[in-house]
Amino acid sequence: MQTFIKFLLTVFTSFSIFCSNLLFPATVYPESDNFDFSFLQYPDEAIVTLEEAGLTEQELVGRASAQLPEYVQSGGYDDINGIIISPYYTAKVSNTEIPVYASVVFIRVDDTGTLHSFSEIYVDTSKDFSFNIEITGADVALKNAIVLPESHGVKAHCSDNKVTASISKAGIYTFLFNDANQYYGYTLIVREKIDEDAEIAEYIEEYGEDNVIVLDKGVYEYDYVNFVAQNNQVIYLREGAYVIANHLYDIDCAEDENKYFEPSAPGHNAIGLTRYPFLNFFNCNNLTLTGRGVIDMTRLDRRERRGVVFTNCNNINVSGIKIINSPEWSFISYCCTNVNIEQVDIIGNRGNCDGFAICNSHNVKVNDCFARVADDTFEVKALGGVMDSKNIAFTNCIAWGGYARCFGITGEVNKKISDVTFRDCAVVYRDGIWNNDRIGSLVVVAEQTEGSIDGVFFENIEIFRDEGRPILVKIYDEEAENFEIKNIVFRNISYTSYMKPKIAGTNSNTNTVQVELENITAFGKRLTNPQLIFNIGRYCKVTSR
Repeated sequence: MQTFIKFLLTVFTSFSIFCSNLLFPATVYPESDNFDFSFLQYPDEAIVTLEEAGLTEQELVGRASAQLPEYVQSGGYDDINGIIISPYYTAKVSNTEIPVYASVVFIRVDDTGTLHSFSEIYVDTSKDFSFNIEITGADVALKNAIVLPESHGVKAHCSDNKVTASISKAGIYTFLFNDANQYYGYTLIVREKIDEDAEIAEYIEEYGEDNVIVLDKGVYEYDYVNFVAQNNQVIYLREGAYVIANHLYDIDCAEDENKYFEPSAPGHNAIGLTRYPFLNFFNCNNLTLTGRGVIDMTRLDRRERRGVVFTNCNNINVSGIKIINSPEWSFISYCCTNVNIEQVDIIGNRGNCDGFAICNSHNVKVNDCFARVADDTFEVKALGGVMDSKNIAFTNCIAWGGYARCFGITGEVNKKISDVTFRDCAVVYRDGIWNNDRIGSLVVVAEQTEGSIDGVFFENIEIFRDEGRPILVKIYDEEAENFEIKNIVFRNISYTSYMKPKIAGTNSNTNTVQVELENITAFGKRLTNPQLIFNIGRYCKVTSR
């Protein structure tokens, strides 16, 4: 039955794209007079082509194949960095060629790897602008292009193996080609142009020159970077600053994960890690990590280190950076307050390289971020400790999930989680179906149930394609007693999926599951009574309108 549904959805997608291109062909607008932009460019010594690396495409993407043993698939490599020149595309903006980069990503539906291509440009957003982008396929034939999220309203036109589109606002634009094939995605990131020299000068004036650390364009290698009890500091990675994590410990099996110990590490984090995260911030106050640089952890073995980790910190601002191929949990906020994360992008192909993990933290904002990882992408947890999780908002974020979940409450609920919002976000693809009672695009899933969940809002979210469940609310712990999931709202949600949404508790009537559904659209049609479509379990109160 599911195979038949997949066939129908493939036909539906192809027909929808065909009709869109036929009835609403891409409009190429005149470009703004004197359109001025710049583009992200990494240093030549950091980025190579496949040919320069002596690798074929299949050799590189094959490193992410699930046919390999687990610790080989997720192992580190030092012969090539995590970003390369894309072999798939070249691109022009306003008739100027811009770099197209690529990183290895994981596709769960086939348990294999591919390359995700991307470019980034900077424009003056203080005034109206418009520009045309032209994408040319190198080793990829291009047809039937679409641009996601659909809420951007951007149409693409295909001709002679070129795709053109007109863009007139900042944002994250993902192009899919050839009947929405997810193997050859290309993302154009359009962000505000910033005068780095002026911005650095402002930081120096505010914090003092000794408190502003600047990495210029170039390659930097570190074993790890540790900030403990640092206050009023700025770490600025200029555009083109390429920071590489050095591989120190061979992790070839599960036993090796606990084999290596860095003596001072346990006293310098609040999570109990025995090895430093690559970028570790502990007991810091009023700290900024910003710029247009990249942090690349491709050399590290599976679970050799975690990525960028803030614990017991207050007044934290993180913006602009990219995090590539963390071996475990890319970005963590744990027991932190007043955290602002903006325009941070994460790409990774390894299991457990979760994107944004906001844990036991208060007053957190995550805005305008992109994540394509082989695990959860934008998640809230409560791992234990002294703090609960509350007042957390994700806005204008784009998720592409290659294994688990895209947006939501995931797994550990060992303290109360409350007042969490996911708004104006989008799912490009999510293709994991290994346990459809644990994973989905928009989820509230409690696997550990010592706390409670009260007030989670999913609003204005589009899901282009989910191979499993688009919405899942579930008490996964069958032993749970007196556990509450309440005031969960799904409003203005549109999806296409292979399975029904599900809301389920347990067989115990001592637990509470309370959900409100409003304006749910499936396969382009608004559901007049979502409860007829949703799979709803016992002891669940679901209202809809």
